[in-house]
Amino acid sequence: MWLLSTGGALSFPDEDRYLESIKAAHLLLTGDLELAALHLANTQGRPSDALLRLPVALAQVAWQHFGGPPPETPASLLLPQLMNYMVLLGNTLLLCKLGRSWLSSSAALLAGLVYAALGNSNIYLRHVLPYDLALLILLGTLVLLTQPYRPIGNVRRIGLLTGLLAWGVVAVYPGYYFAPLLIGSVLLMQLPRASWHRGLFWMLSGASLLILTLELITRYGHISYLRSLQTLGPSIIQGDFAEGFTFTGRYLWEIEGTLGVLLLLLALPGIAVLVRSGVQNRKLLPLALAPLGLWLLHACLVYFGHKFVFYGRILHFFIPFLVLHAVTALTALPPMLRRLGQGVLVGLALWGFVRFISQYERLAYPRDVLARLGVSAQDQLTYLNEHGLAHAWDYSAPPAGKLVNSGGRSLLLINFTYPYPLSPDRCVSVPAQAAPLLFSGPHFLTFPAYGFEGFTPPERHFLRSCPFQCRVYQK
Repeated sequence: MWLLSTGGALSFPDEDRYLESIKAAHLLLTGDLELAALHLANTQGRPSDALLRLPVALAQVAWQHFGGPPPETPASLLLPQLMNYMVLLGNTLLLCKLGRSWLSSSAALLAGLVYAALGNSNIYLRHVLPYDLALLILLGTLVLLTQPYRPIGNVRRIGLLTGLLAWGVVAVYPGYYFAPLLIGSVLLMQLPRASWHRGLFWMLSGASLLILTLELITRYGHISYLRSLQTLGPSIIQGDFAEGFTFTGRYLWEIEGTLGVLLLLLALPGIAVLVRSGVQNRKLLPLALAPLGLWLLHACLVYFGHKFVFYGRILHFFIPFLVLHAVTALTALPPMLRRLGQGVLVGLALWGFVRFISQYERLAYPRDVLARLGVSAQDQLTYLNEHGLAHAWDYSAPPAGKLVNSGGRSLLLINFTYPYPLSPDRCVSVPAQAAPLLFSGPHFLTFPAYGFEGFTPPERHFLRSCPFQCRVYQK
């Protein structure tokens, strides 16, 4: 949790959607429901994420009302970051619980430990983004459906609830558009074949009920939820279509290292073991085959259809199943080899986590650097970006809760920008200045995992190889 003290919130442009929850919280406290609904709807097809984060936003606004910092400051943004931490903890516990459907307690705990140590599991902790929250709903739904010795009785009730939760994943993050297919397949395997049509009907009814509710809320704010979904597909193309089938392997090797490659190599044998177990217990079959099928679906849409691209956040959906499948593969080994394999996984996971932490804690997030330096509206700021980058995405200082300096300073900010669009053939650095250096640190996008969030392979290589430091000089 101490890593949260270095900030990071509101560093990605996508995080600005959280500001809509903050605006809605302000308006709710003044009784303006219509305008509050407008801001909850103005989230590009993510109204459920805005609604679920509303209690934390209300707490931030209330804190400001009683003399605390403004909600957009790093100090106040610790609250949504703490929420992220609790969600990650919940995801880890749910992963262990899901694994207990077919694994021993020790194997399920191993899966939880490996998952919690992965860079992909921790990379979003600092950011107000919807991916972990959507994963929490997904894993919670799967646990609900797969618990042993808890047979499904009322098809209508479980179908409605499953439909609500399945679409809830999409309403939090539309990039997980395939989640209802996974949840639906698990639901069907819990039901007698004669009840499949009823289960599907009530699941669709539950999803429709949530869609209608969200449409009414957003329409009250003069924005259509359904219309916003129609505009999402063509916008998810910032990346490389050629990586449809290679992205996963590259990510696991470059970000997770040896552990990532080992998980990938063990996954297919683990699926085979789970399928063999599914011959006796068909409830396990969707958890073995559906994640692989959905990965292939998305990869084909990327590579052949040019409809989407792969991001680290999309791979984030599949990581829990990759870990479970890898741990499952070890259960088929003789006892001595199994213990050896489990020990290797634990060792690699702990080493990978230490390596992740050592790099992650040194990153510079421009907004937070400006806040720590006490930059205020009285200071004169000059922005200078290296490598021919434009100034459209330059970071401004967050609002100051208290006046930290008397103002009047003249500061030169180098690379205090979000580097998009990026020209990977223009590595032109700004030389050191004669003025006093107040700060220097690696721009957060030099961290390899961040490069897999919308950058092409040449751009990722550029961010790693061409010096890209945040520097502040006092002129």
